[in-house]
Amino acid sequence: MSRKLYVFISVVLLMSFIMAACAPAATPTAVVEEEPVATTAPAEPEPAAPTEPPAPKFTEAPELAEMVKAGTLPPVEERLPETPMVVVADEVGVYGGTWRLGGRGGGDDAGKIRMFGYETLLRWNKDWSGVEPNLAESWEVNADATEYTFHLRKGLKWSDGEPFTSADIEFWYGLLGDTDLNIGVPTWMKAGGELGKFTKVDDYTFKFTFLEPFGLFESFVASIDARGMTGLPAHWAKEFHPKYTSDQAALDKAVADGGFTAWTDLWNQRVCQGNACGGGSFWTVANRPTMYAWMNLEPVVANGAQEVYARNPYYWKVDQNGQQYPYIDKLVYTIFQDNSAMLLKATNGEIDMQMRHFNVLENKAVLYDNMEQGNYHLFTLKDAANNSMVIQFNMTHQDPALREVFQNKDFRVGMSYAINRQEVINTVFVTQGKPFQPAVQEGSPFYNEQLATQYTEYDVDKANAALDKVLPDKDADGMRTFADGKPFKFVVEVAENVRKSEVDTANMLAKYWKAVGVNVEIKPEDRALFYTRKGLNQPDATIWQGESGYNPVLDPRYYFPYSGESNFAEAWQAWYNGQASVADGGIAEEPPAEIKAFYDKYEEVKSAVGFENQVTAMNELLQMSADTFFVIGISTPPNLYGIVANNMHNVPDEMINSFAFPTPAPYNTFTFFFK
Repeated sequence: MSRKLYVFISVVLLMSFIMAACAPAATPTAVVEEEPVATTAPAEPEPAAPTEPPAPKFTEAPELAEMVKAGTLPPVEERLPETPMVVVADEVGVYGGTWRLGGRGGGDDAGKIRMFGYETLLRWNKDWSGVEPNLAESWEVNADATEYTFHLRKGLKWSDGEPFTSADIEFWYGLLGDTDLNIGVPTWMKAGGELGKFTKVDDYTFKFTFLEPFGLFESFVASIDARGMTGLPAHWAKEFHPKYTSDQAALDKAVADGGFTAWTDLWNQRVCQGNACGGGSFWTVANRPTMYAWMNLEPVVANGAQEVYARNPYYWKVDQNGQQYPYIDKLVYTIFQDNSAMLLKATNGEIDMQMRHFNVLENKAVLYDNMEQGNYHLFTLKDAANNSMVIQFNMTHQDPALREVFQNKDFRVGMSYAINRQEVINTVFVTQGKPFQPAVQEGSPFYNEQLATQYTEYDVDKANAALDKVLPDKDADGMRTFADGKPFKFVVEVAENVRKSEVDTANMLAKYWKAVGVNVEIKPEDRALFYTRKGLNQPDATIWQGESGYNPVLDPRYYFPYSGESNFAEAWQAWYNGQASVADGGIAEEPPAEIKAFYDKYEEVKSAVGFENQVTAMNELLQMSADTFFVIGISTPPNLYGIVANNMHNVPDEMINSFAFPTPAPYNTFTFFFK
């Protein structure tokens, strides 16, 4: 992406944040009826010639038409809402085909969220410059941005045909703060430190009211963080909760039959886990009602060979000709144990469109060379991350000795100086990128030079000087020890089935850190295990991908302990997000005053109305983050790529790449088709 385009996106996106505070309520257009005009009596009409019946207003996939004909499915007009969302396709498509993809099994849900699991009330537009209607047909904001009123499309239905109404949002809202399920109150639902108030106006209208101005709420509602709000079918999920179920005996039996000891265990497996309520188990539970374009028809088992997602017959979007989306019949994920096998499938033309797992820099040449044989081509991903990867030491570690070291800024400074970033860039990233800490990219009004460049030089002397302030004692081999003589060592956990570059870099880091007397073990592990352990606050240190290189306002995970992706302080972010404390079986721990100061500052960012005020408040927070130096980065992120079959249409040649976006869902994957 050119610097000019980047600046455009950054500025226009920021301007969209204040639309909620500035936009007037929508005014309906009056329908004016004309006065009747007197006419003479018409002549006796001639008999009309037989005509063909009028074409239907909406059309559907042939397989659904057959079901309608057989009487097993209502007509398409009855399945669609009164005002379906019309999404203009670049090229009007045809129905049919199977979209073949590759997956890595457990913990790979993010890939499906990116592909089609993004149906929030509002939605990012294609250039990430603002939000547009989605499940909510319209919305209004009051003058001081303290009240937001949303209007759902009348007649929306879940994939099982049950109505999608305000009651579903109300049910989700009622679960916030449920201590039995450890469902906290997400920060994007709070202003002035208080949870916004939900009011159901009618079946299709509801509003959120906040204690203080919340200029960013519109944008949060369009973010992937809000997918749980629209992903929890009340009519289905209530039967798993003793407070709402209509049949307690059936719930007790389901708990026993599943081998669970409590209803909460059944809920966590079948419905959702934690703050992401409404999203997670869709990928594993067969026939779970959804609003997505494709639905899960087959139960997903551990180490299964495939995952199959079929067309949702009640999907609520149509093209400009009235054809109900999606065009493609189904998605089939083949589950691979390693990325090399997936790469072979791709070069053989057995993957139709993908931008995940095998699309690393070292594979680009072989994929390019096999384009003709595999009948595919490459597209460009303009990376919106803040770093190629982020190293995070657990500052809320359960071991007080490790916690004390990891919380010491001098330790983090020394470990950063010890890294030969240029060697990593040359070796792992084939010379693409420059040394960089996790920071907003240059060209943005949020760019902070100190945050981006501090401690990035490779200087062993400076590394040792900083580390000597924290761990001055060494053993006979020159390896650092605690003051009592016990070896200082820890484990760095890396998700091996995500990005090979992170594992390769981790092994280089172990060498660099050993040279300054720090003994580390690199532990590659399955992504599902990685997420389980970090959610329990168990890792010593982790490596994960960069994020928030364009938009630090909505996802500041690396700038302070903001969310469950802030691996460097899981216990503090859990407290911030209202999750259970250690005493109540959770991990939440009240942070010190200097960390609470970040939360206070972020409240200023959220409530700020006006472009300049938001930039000022966020930049003050970023300066606080620069002075604290929470996490360590390697380099600016290189642009990546994806592959797409030559017979697959409506796939852009270039896309912004970010999970926060989340690419490629805003490019309307339901419009993709085979021809």
